[in-house]
Amino acid sequence: MLSQIRIYTINKGEMDAFLKHFKEEVMVVHERIGVPIVGTWVNRPQNEFIWIRNYADKEDLEAKGKAFQAEVAKAGIKLGANVAKMEVREVEMAFTPAATRS
Repeated sequence: MLSQIRIYTINKGEMDAFLKHFKEEVMVVHERIGVPIVGTWVNRPQNEFIWIRNYADKEDLEAKGKAFQAEVAKAGIKLGANVAKMEVREVEMAFTPAATRS
């Protein structure tokens, strides 16, 4: 499994507008194309929005990235309007913590 940890620095005073946009538009597209969003977090003192999404592998990431862009264009969704800086880190799981094993 391949995951992306995405850290967005949101423009000052725009966090609530960004969160609404993310929940109502961005998450909906992810659900539609089958990209699991593991979790979302807000670090308000730093104006950061942090989220993680999963892919089966690099090929899945590339295919679903294209599908995401196509869906966003089709829906007329504008991305990045509230984002001052974006960091994306691709990581692979090292092991599964005992608390999450079935």
